[in-house]
Amino acid sequence: MKDKLQQYGELGLGSRLKRLSEYMMKEIQLVYANSHIDFDPYLFPIFKVIIDLESATTTNIQEALQYTQPAITQALKKLIAKKLVTYKIDKVDKRKKIFKLSSTGREIHQKMLPLWNVIDEQVKWLTEGSATSLTRHLTHIENQLKEKSLSQRILEKYNVDQM
Repeated sequence: MKDKLQQYGELGLGSRLKRLSEYMMKEIQLVYANSHIDFDPYLFPIFKVIIDLESATTTNIQEALQYTQPAITQALKKLIAKKLVTYKIDKVDKRKKIFKLSSTGREIHQKMLPLWNVIDEQVKWLTEGSATSLTRHLTHIENQLKEKSLSQRILEKYNVDQM
């Protein structure tokens, strides 16, 4: 059966982007699991902002990502529960929490760096192209992922690089 969302053209764009996003998250989760890394790809943006800023408040994270406060709070709770992030109360403003990577978070970060390089490389390969419209390019990406899954592409390259 033909892909109905593709047939809907621009009308199906939002749904196709959502489907692709969910697919990519699932595939990256497989990559982490295969690499014995206990990490949720949905936590990546907030984890990475904390890495980049070295320490961050929820306001810093919100400004960097334009996420809602509840989404940030929920992700931070998960990062704390996984012992990847710790926080301290700001000495000047007792209402503020300053988040930093924990020692476990730093270890996981170092373990993920080579994997992130391969993920970045494979996603770049998939998203490069000269399609005349976003929907045509999206069809190209979807077709490439039907031929070989994103997790397979990443793990093949990652395993070769680790040898």
